[in-house]
Amino acid sequence: MRKTLMIIGLVLGIVALGLAFYLYLVPKFKAENRQIDSWISANHLNKYGDPQNTAYSNGQPCKTTRDCYDYIKKMHPDKPWEK
Repeated sequence: MRKTLMIIGLVLGIVALGLAFYLYLVPKFKAENRQIDSWISANHLNKYGDPQNTAYSNGQPCKTTRDCYDYIKKMHPDKPWEK
């Protein structure tokens, strides 16, 4: 029984790491997302592509890295990172 619980815990840990990798790192590998990161850095914006002191009603406009890139693309349809 104890061995089974250890195996289940190990499997759940691996799944959690895989999910974290998928939600955080995979979006950063996309070329457009790398351009967005460079644009944010060059223009001294916050991680959401907005001016540094921007306040959000719920604390933050997105929860995951993927959501943040979607938010940035929605808020900047002119794609200034491509210029």
